Amino acid sequence: MLIKLYKRLLPFARRYRGRILLATFFNVISSVMSTVIMVAIIPIERLLSPPPPEAAKAIDALKANQSIFDTFRENVIQSITHYFLQGTQTEALFKLCAFVFLGYAFKNIFQYLNNYLMAIAEGGMVKSLRDAVFEKMSMLSLDYYYDRKAGHLLSRLTNDVSMVNSTLTSSIVTVVGQPVQIIIYLFLMITINTKLTLISLGIAVLSFYLITLFGKSLKSLSHKLQSKQGDILTVAQESIGGVKVVKSFGMEQYEINRFKEETREHYKWGIRLARIRQTISPLNETVAVCGFIGILWFGGHEVFKGTMHGSELWFFLLALIQLMQPIRNLSDLNSRLYEGSAAAENLFAILDAKPSVAPGTIEVAAKHTKPIHFENVHFKYASQTENALNGIDLELFPGETLALVGPSGAGKTTLVDLLARFYDPTEGNIYLEGNNLREYSLESLRRLFGIVTQDTVLFHDTIYNNISYGNRNATEEMVYEAARAANAHEFIQQIPTGYQTMAGDRGVRLSGGQRQRIAIARALLKNPPILIFDEATSALDTENEMLVQEAIERLLKERTAVVIAHRLSTIKQADRIAVMSDGRIVELGTHDELLAMADGLYQRLYTIQMRAGSESIVTLG
Repeated sequence: MLIKLYKRLLPFARRYRGRILLATFFNVISSVMSTVIMVAIIPIERLLSPPPPEAAKAIDALKANQSIFDTFRENVIQSITHYFLQGTQTEALFKLCAFVFLGYAFKNIFQYLNNYLMAIAEGGMVKSLRDAVFEKMSMLSLDYYYDRKAGHLLSRLTNDVSMVNSTLTSSIVTVVGQPVQIIIYLFLMITINTKLTLISLGIAVLSFYLITLFGKSLKSLSHKLQSKQGDILTVAQESIGGVKVVKSFGMEQYEINRFKEETREHYKWGIRLARIRQTISPLNETVAVCGFIGILWFGGHEVFKGTMHGSELWFFLLALIQLMQPIRNLSDLNSRLYEGSAAAENLFAILDAKPSVAPGTIEVAAKHTKPIHFENVHFKYASQTENALNGIDLELFPGETLALVGPSGAGKTTLVDLLARFYDPTEGNIYLEGNNLREYSLESLRRLFGIVTQDTVLFHDTIYNNISYGNRNATEEMVYEAARAANAHEFIQQIPTGYQTMAGDRGVRLSGGQRQRIAIARALLKNPPILIFDEATSALDTENEMLVQEAIERLLKERTAVVIAHRLSTIKQADRIAVMSDGRIVELGTHDELLAMADGLYQRLYTIQMRAGSESIVTLG
């Protein structure tokens, strides 16, 4: 499972495989240099502490009956020692010092090249993985976002991507570099003493076994910790995004306490993870020390018996110490892989997700010439038990303005969401130009629509860029003309920085009316053949509502439009009015036709509003 998971991540490293291979080569060279430097240990020890002549003769006598392998080993050691120790003591010491200096110099150069190339590859893989996750998130349907916390999705893009990438790159370096060091150190140790080497291997196997025992716990706790990171981001995002509401209700301390509660939970799970993670290293260290003591005990007796030089034992012990580091790295890698696998599963849950609204392949014509037809359309949200729409049969003719009227929850917004294919009908079909909406590509279909809602979303960018958001190829004059048509040009010019003014996060630096007019200018500049207005003026004061209403009426000319409205003036001007209740269209006709319906819902609402002297009709119901 673990290997399969990480195999799926390898394509993100493919683009950087040249750098990774070169970095791996430099890492291998650096590892080799680390072991080569150790060759100087025996000559140094024999130079500074030469054995007494009688001890050397005793060892040579015991080795007279050695095997071919032992003889070969002794010849290699003798050759190395002879090379460094020939000449005067000063000359020998100089050669040894120069050898150690050059060895470490080359080792560090190759280690630098390895680290630098891997840093480039790591940064590139982070970018590739994060881009892939964001691209997939952008292509998923609306229902995917409504079922999840925004903070959790942000955590996937930040924390999880970073954790997976650091695990992947470190595993590449560790898996390639550390075994090379282990093989070299084992070869050197076998060269010195086979029996002691076998004891060392037993210690390594025990170390790996202990790591495996902790692996599943690490994965489970890592999952929980990443979930808590998402909860922290969710609370922070909600509090910052709704800062005005928080302050208006005096709820600062409540939000602080919410945030503290989430960080407390994160801290609690982090401690649990740290307890297991930090247990592994000391445990391995204890096993290694016990092994070292055992080697020292048995090796010391070999020296006492005269079957080993003291320098050979010190060389073996040093090689064993050096061997423990790559073994420890491999052990740590195992625990990191289990932790990283939790983050990888989170990312692949996104990458494997299928959009509920699947794109078609047909390109939509720039203008529609036939009616848009709703045929027995039903729709139910996944989180609800009752249908939001029931048996909708409706035609929207080219160039027609259709007003949707009805109480809150009647299904008006759901109907227009189906038209733009933010969702697909649970039952029934919607046809455009004789084809089912499902057959059209989403990009070409949504080019037909300009949508202005009550909850206007502006980006933290300039007013100019917010207006040109849907048409990046627009000229300055086109942007200015759209702003004039939306009654926005005048107030923009009154701001010192004009069109280059930053709108702030979600347009917080602008008033509600100003945001709506910029949204209308954005829709105008896109110049779509079909417009959707969803309660676009319901939250505005009288003056701003009049300015926005003028802009809307200007925008509706010679276009097909669906207007969810509450102003009687807008409703009266519509070519037809559809009255909705409980997910059904209960009445359909012109303003006059609906008023003529005895005991009709529209007539009843209109009469009540006229008696109240209000311009609003759909606020009742």
